[in-house]
Formats: sequence, structure tokens, C-alpha cells
Amino acid sequence: MFILTLLLTTVQPGVGWWCTHALHNVFRDTPPPVSVQREVRVSAARNQWVGAQIVLRPAVDERVEGVECSPLQRQGGRGTIPASAFWYAFVEYHRVGKNSTATPEEELVRKAPADFPDGLLEQEAIDLQPDQNQPIYVQWRIPDRTPAGEYRGTVTVRLRGGAIQVPVRLTVYDFAFPQRPRLKVTIWMNDGALARHHGVEYLSEGFWQVLQRTARLMRQYHQNTIWTPWSLTRATRGADGKVRYDFSQFDRWVETFLREGFEVIELHHVGGREHGQWEDKNFVAWSLRCRNESSGQDEWLPVEEWLPALQEHLRKKGWLSRTLLHVADEPIEVNVDSWKQLSERVHRLAPDLRRIDAIHVPNLEGYLEVWVPQLNFLAQWYDQFRRVQARGAELWFYVAWVPQGQYPNRLIDYPLIKTRIMHWLNHLTETTGFLHWGYNFWDAPFDQQLAPGDNWIVYAGKEAPRSSLRYEAMREGIEDYEYLCLLEDSARQVAKRLNLTDFDAKAWAKGYTRLVAPGYTDYTRDPGRLYAVRDAVARAIESLRQSALPVLAWQKERAGENVTIEGVTLPGAKVSAGSTSVTADGKGRFTLRVSGVKGNLITVEAQRLRTRNRLPVAVP
Repeated sequence: MFILTLLLTTVQPGVGWWCTHALHNVFRDTPPPVSVQREVRVSAARNQWVGAQIVLRPAVDERVEGVECSPLQRQGGRGTIPASAFWYAFVEYHRVGKNSTATPEEELVRKAPADFPDGLLEQEAIDLQPDQNQPIYVQWRIPDRTPAGEYRGTVTVRLRGGAIQVPVRLTVYDFAFPQRPRLKVTIWMNDGALARHHGVEYLSEGFWQVLQRTARLMRQYHQNTIWTPWSLTRATRGADGKVRYDFSQFDRWVETFLREGFEVIELHHVGGREHGQWEDKNFVAWSLRCRNESSGQDEWLPVEEWLPALQEHLRKKGWLSRTLLHVADEPIEVNVDSWKQLSERVHRLAPDLRRIDAIHVPNLEGYLEVWVPQLNFLAQWYDQFRRVQARGAELWFYVAWVPQGQYPNRLIDYPLIKTRIMHWLNHLTETTGFLHWGYNFWDAPFDQQLAPGDNWIVYAGKEAPRSSLRYEAMREGIEDYEYLCLLEDSARQVAKRLNLTDFDAKAWAKGYTRLVAPGYTDYTRDPGRLYAVRDAVARAIESLRQSALPVLAWQKERAGENVTIEGVTLPGAKVSAGSTSVTADGKGRFTLRVSGVKGNLITVEAQRLRTRNRLPVAVP
């Protein structure tokens, strides 16, 4: 991880400034904190990105001509983070006419109508308006082989009339973030809107270039499952009456994403509601367009013809095991029987394809392999879903314009922490995937839907979509999830080394998760708490990977400010927490009774000969 400190020194008296974290929704009129923050602290592992915000507020007309960063030099040793690791973007404001329709005011970041900060602009310079905030999102992308330690350098904000020098202090954690995080993530892309808003013809060479750049962006933000239209398949009925399939466009789509590191092919729905109404009682299967060469007319192939052919093609390509197939979206009680019939039909036609769907009902065992309940339904029927998961099903969750209220979501009028916290809930609930329907449905203004920000999380750019504060928060939430999984992995390995046969690494790691997200609606709203716990998780990973003196500790009980800690280390090691210390017994076991504990983290230190190790322990 690293801790990044930005200390701003201005030579331009007409421009005020302050610094804040990446989860702060800074409006044009947001005042600086009572105690103005002069440095920004953020953290990340090697091979990870991290962001913060520098907020400028001029008294007069001004212009930012550019933002630059020097190479960052490691203190007390060799190592450099190059200037090319730095990136910045000006935060864009978006007019929102009305708030989310089912959220109390206290859960909103601001009442509409208002201009909300979200998109990250591609331009390198910007005009500043008097007495209005302009946040600059700054980010460092830490090279994979960067040595752990503290790095320093300078960011320069070049103004028309001067410059702001920004000293940087950046501390890199002593572990690397994995190239392939394990959470399954999909956000459905509108390919037609992608083409239209980037000025290219659908399926032209220009389109495929935009799609490849979009795939690369998605993968950088940890999406690994791609929404794939089976309708890209072309079918022709020849003069002999036989149907021939052309999968070239379908294959090019899939291969575009596989080249960028995607792992799962997610075929869109085989069917849907008969009349397009929410309470339709019947689901129907969609047909595939087929050109009849003899008549020159189009006909429609029923699912009985095209779906087996598609399954066989996937088998020949070697893609069958990585493919998921949607049956029909969001069955509810009024139409679940019809949905089950369609699911059975699909399974008969393509028995080797795993079925996935977003669902509003719990009674679908035998009809789905990947269950994706809406977050509030996951909470409502959690025990039932977990029993199905224990019998071999995958369990994910999704959000859309709902749930709202106190639930987290990625809506533009929500505090950014709500976007990030969703993936802490992935860890808490042991759900292994996340789905959202709206990557870039740009043709419907987001404040004319039921919830602003529901239908997209990126914005059309010059050559590919561009990011947003919400997209950055989602990325970092997925990375938080991976941290918690790395913590589990590391604890499990240490427990094995110390012969803890009854140790539950997952339950132990959830002690940290619950400090941030103990439940679906009672998660912290304080970004400072999230950052503090995330830092403790990273430090715990470092500690558990220290091979010379392994130590593992946990809370046994707590009564107010009195906490009993148990643990295991090497025999004879001295172990302390606060002013309390003991010596581990012949099996390495120890018990610490610590008083005066006011927070939820205790640092346990072990020392043996000249070796020390410090482990932050969660004490809920």
C-alpha cells in the first residue's frame, strides 16, 4: 500500500485550495472543512491505482493550463515511481433535475435540482469560475515491482498567472495487487449507444476499434464478465432448405474481450415478458432473424433451432465452460411458473450452458446455476440462498434503480461511499459476483428515470468511454473486496503453519469487514472509517506474510473498553498490546487482557530475538 500526501503551496494569491479524499462529493459551493486539510493521504498496493482530489477555488477568473508530477523518489533507499504513473482529470458537473424517487433526504448527498460532480473530463486545461470549486481528480498507478516504502516528489498545478506546487508523500505497501481479482463483475453495455455516441457505424471497423478500447477500460476497472448479444449470429436458409449460421461477428465480439483478459461470456436473455409489461403472466422465447435466399425475405428461427447450434459452436471454440446464459430477466411471483417452464425449455435445448438471471423470487432451485437476487431480496431470503449456494450454485447480487432507502447503490445523488461499500457487502454475504444493467445507456437522460445515474456510470469520450467518480469508487470497492480475500488467504496460510486446525479464516477476516459494513443498511457513512479499516487490512496482510515471526490473533470477548485477545505465534515470543504484555507458551499460545480500548482496532506486537511483527486486530 502507499500513503500519499499532497501539501499545496500556492504562489497565486487569487486561488484558494484544499485537499480531500476520492469519496468526497465536492459541489461547486462545498465549503472547505473547518480545519482546512493541507495534505491528502491515500493508500494502495503495488500494481494498484489510487486517487484523491485537489479542490481549487479562485476569487477571480483563472485558468488551469495543466497538471504535472515529478518522478517520486523512495526515501532511504533506491526506487522511483516515474512521472508516467501520474494521471489527472477535472471533475465534471451534471445537472440533475430530480432525486431518486424512493430515498429519504438524509440518505442523499444533496437535494435536486443541483449540479452534481461525477464525470472525469479528458481535457488537459480548464477555465476556473470565481467563487466556484473545481476539483481535480489525481491518481497514481503504482508499477508492479515498486519497492515498499515512502516516496516523495512534487505535483505542479500550472495556472495562467502562476503555479501551485504540491509536495507528494507516497508510501507503498509491501504486497502486490493481483492481476486478476476474483470477484465476478458485469455491467451491461449498450453496443448501439456506444457506436452512436462515438460517431462510428455499428459493426464497422471503427466500431470494433472503439469496442476494443472500451474492453480495455472495462478490464482496467476489474470487469471480467461480458454481456454478449447472441443476435450477432447471422443465419441464412439456402435453396436446399438448410439453415447455415455465420458466427463471425459473434466470435469477433467475444475474442475482442478475451484478448483484454475477460474470463466469462454472458449471453443475453433467451426470452422476456410477452407484452413487455412488468406483471405479464407469460415469458416467451425470442427468435433469431434468418435470411431466406430463395425468397429474399427474412424469417424467424425459433429457439429450438438456433440455441442448440449456438451451444455446439461454443463447444467447438472451447468456450462452453466459460459461458453463462440468461433465461429471462427478473421473474416475480405472478410469472415465475412461466419463467420456470422457459428455463426448463432452455436447459433441454442447451444442457451444457449454465443459466444465470437477475431474480426477485427465492424458489428457483433446479432452474438456475448462477443466482443473482436484487440486494434487498438477498437480505430478505439470505438463508435460503445460502442453502442453495452450499449445494453448488453460484450466488451473486445486483442493484438497479432499486433498492434505495438506506441500501447502498451507485446513484449520482448518493454519497460516493455507497458505491464503494457494495463490495464490502459482497465479502460479508459471501456472494462471488456483482451485476448491474447500466454501463452506457446514454440515450435516456439519467434524471428522467426513476433514479439518476442508474442507466450509466461512464460517459462518452473522444475515442472510448471516460470514467467517473462513481466508476472510480466502484473500482476501489472491488479492490477492497480483494484485500479482504487476500487477508483470508494469508490468515489461512499462517493458521496452517501454526497448526490451528479449528481456525476459520473467513470468519476471522469478516471481523474487519463488519467494522465497515456490519449489515445491508447499517454500514458506515464515514469515509474516514472505511479508509482506516482498509489500511488495517493492508497492514494485517503485510504482517501475516512476514515469515520470520508469524502471529495470528483475534478477539475472544469484549466488555466496553476491556478486550480479551487470544492468539498464536512462535513459542517464547513476547506479545504485547497497549501496556499489557505476556510470553507465548510452549505451543505459541497467548492471551492478552487489554483495558482502555476505545476504538475497534488493537495492534498486537510480537517480538522474538531481534524480530518484530505487528498485527492490527479487529475488535468489533
